[in-house]
Amino acid sequence: MKIETVHTESARIGPFTLGSPRWMALWMALGLGLLLGVALWLRWQYVRDIGMTVDEFTTLWAARQTMNEGAPIMPSGVLYTRGLVTTYLTAAFIAVAGESYTIARLPSVLFGLGAVVVIFLIGRREWNIRVAWLAALGLALLPEAVVWSGRARFYAPLLLFVLLTLWAAFQAVSPLQSADQRGARHNRALLLFALFFVLALFAQEQTILLYPSMILAMWLWRGWRYLWQPAVVAANGVCVATMGLRFILEQVGQPGYFSSLQTYKPYFNLWGDAAALWASHRYLFLNPERLPWTMAGLLAVAIALVVLARARRPLLALPRYHQATLFFGLHLISVMLVLIFVIGSSWSGPRYVFIVQPLWLLIGAAGAVWLVERLNQRESLRWLSTGVLAVLVAWSFFPPAYHTTRVDTEGYHEAFTFVAQQLQPGDVVMSPQAAACAVVLQRPCDYFARERGYQPYAIERDGVLVDRWSGSPVLYSTEQLVQVVRTAPRVWFVADNDRVGSRYLGDFISTLVDQFHKVFAERGAVVLVAEGWKDRPAQVISKTFPAPISLGGFTLTGWSRNEVAAGEQLYMTFYWLNSARLQIEVSTSLQVVAEDGTPITQKDGPPVGGFAKPIDFPDVPVPDVKKLDLPATLSPGHYRIDVVVYKVDPVELLAEPLAVDWFRIGEPPPAPAERVGARWQNGLMLVGHDGLPESLAPAAVFDLRLVWQTEAQVADDYTVFVHLVGPDGEIIAQADRAPEGGFYPTWGWHVGEPVADTYPLQLPAQLAAGEYRLLVGFYRPHDFERPQLSDGGDAVELARWVVP
Repeated sequence: MKIETVHTESARIGPFTLGSPRWMALWMALGLGLLLGVALWLRWQYVRDIGMTVDEFTTLWAARQTMNEGAPIMPSGVLYTRGLVTTYLTAAFIAVAGESYTIARLPSVLFGLGAVVVIFLIGRREWNIRVAWLAALGLALLPEAVVWSGRARFYAPLLLFVLLTLWAAFQAVSPLQSADQRGARHNRALLLFALFFVLALFAQEQTILLYPSMILAMWLWRGWRYLWQPAVVAANGVCVATMGLRFILEQVGQPGYFSSLQTYKPYFNLWGDAAALWASHRYLFLNPERLPWTMAGLLAVAIALVVLARARRPLLALPRYHQATLFFGLHLISVMLVLIFVIGSSWSGPRYVFIVQPLWLLIGAAGAVWLVERLNQRESLRWLSTGVLAVLVAWSFFPPAYHTTRVDTEGYHEAFTFVAQQLQPGDVVMSPQAAACAVVLQRPCDYFARERGYQPYAIERDGVLVDRWSGSPVLYSTEQLVQVVRTAPRVWFVADNDRVGSRYLGDFISTLVDQFHKVFAERGAVVLVAEGWKDRPAQVISKTFPAPISLGGFTLTGWSRNEVAAGEQLYMTFYWLNSARLQIEVSTSLQVVAEDGTPITQKDGPPVGGFAKPIDFPDVPVPDVKKLDLPATLSPGHYRIDVVVYKVDPVELLAEPLAVDWFRIGEPPPAPAERVGARWQNGLMLVGHDGLPESLAPAAVFDLRLVWQTEAQVADDYTVFVHLVGPDGEIIAQADRAPEGGFYPTWGWHVGEPVADTYPLQLPAQLAAGEYRLLVGFYRPHDFERPQLSDGGDAVELARWVVP
């Protein structure tokens, strides 16, 4: 295969059929304006229609503090150091135009549009005009770019400054003219590199990830001596000094924050879970609409490497087209490797890939254009092919880009607005989203409520742990929650489905379900209120399954309940794991069934009181509280408790009903007339039996009433056998059946509870002379294995008769 290089100047200018350079510039300006119009429309749709995310409230709160204090100094006394550029810009926009969510988002919109212009200029300058159009179109329609250019966060400014930093660095190591390698243009490029690096670093500290690959690029392109040129030393000195200053600012402004994060959300986790991290990132490159772009990028890099290998010359001697591909590809690959193999999982999510996605777009566009130019020698056909590619890009990227403007975020603004309208003197407000609370209520919450992972966000002030951003006291335990609910006239708890499931443990969630009820919900955000403490019945009966039971992917790990009588409330808590990571809406049903199979009553509802969806459940069992009023007219006897799990829409059982427990209404059975006290090794016990006949008569029928109990939880389901054995050792009469006809199996017996059952024995019409023995015991119905008695043997002899 013949590999041809692309001559940058001819490829960039070439024969242009529409006329003079002036017309070319005009058409280019019109096209870029149209592209920016589409980009602006998409981003404005997001700004206008999508609610504020929880992180955006932090930006707005920091901007408000900046306006009040002159710096983002939070009520806790710490300095909010993340996204300082964005914080000051947001404060400036608010100071000029007034505070609103739209105004707070405008800086990101402008930076996002600026990034589209810059990627166009980079593509045109370092590759050619066709690469510029494809890359700019890709960034204009990239769903992640639409999102981050529409949010009041630091990712859009960071992206623009990173692009400018890398472009300036490339201009420095690979100037257009060899005469510029040491001249004023070279020094200006280094100055711009240092300036944009500083701006990027103060936009977000993630910029540090790029610095090693930039030093590597300088060495690869210009050799190690280049690093010691005075201008290069000065530029890198500024970068290193700024990184040091940024670290000092972090340490002084937020004491203990870095070390706490490294403990609970580590920045570094060398070779941690690379497979899982790649699995979370790969959709960015391998989704069907993105895979062709990735393949084109790989082609561009491969061609550039082949040209380099064949030329056997330094990188600086390669055609600029291929130099640009290798330079920007180096940074893309380097950052991806660091994110997957070095950085902790909390700091290497898909949003941290955003700063290098434009590099992926540039390299992919370069590969596509290289292929187009190899297949078409005529300039008009090259433009026609590029136009077809642009249509395909728009066709594949626009739907997901527009979709991002239709998927709204949690409704925290509406939730806190509802609370603000209901607040009365003495009310207490708590939330895991302290910044959202402070912005909407115009004051910090009374408590920053978070149990799991609160440590990095807490700092001690005057002996009290407070939230770093709002200064609210940290409520981090069930005991604290109970104390607040007991003492406050009314407590508001504002969270969202995900954080209810992931920020708290079982006891905390159980208290929420017990004491609070939902009064407002909007797009996943929920408002719960507790109005005075409500005592709950003691749950004295409980069971934990050694092997949790899966009901269609919803796994029951155990349950607990109170003692109950007719006319009282059955208070039962199930504990669930979403082991199959079900994403559907699930509800559960507590059902009470009589011995004859008649349904008595039931209580349906979502687990966790509907405060969290199954997909948001944590990796620990979550409570599912059911409160069921029993009829006062229940007849004496045993009743079964079933649990059912079903999909809500459409209603569909995930599994058959599962029997989990039994309870008795009325007095316990009378004590037996004759006490036996036989014990089995598995904990079963024969308490005794009622009177037996003094003699056996042919064809006679007598009922044997036995009273059982268990001294330990029994794992198996047993059948009782009652055998009358004749003189020859053969069974002449028997009654084998499960207790209470199978309604109350042995594995469900409560320890210490007497269980009575009657077994009728029909004697044969003729009885041979000799000795007869009455034997009682258990066996497992599926394999007929008998459990052993404590003193050996597998059956208890209750009586002997001699027939003359």
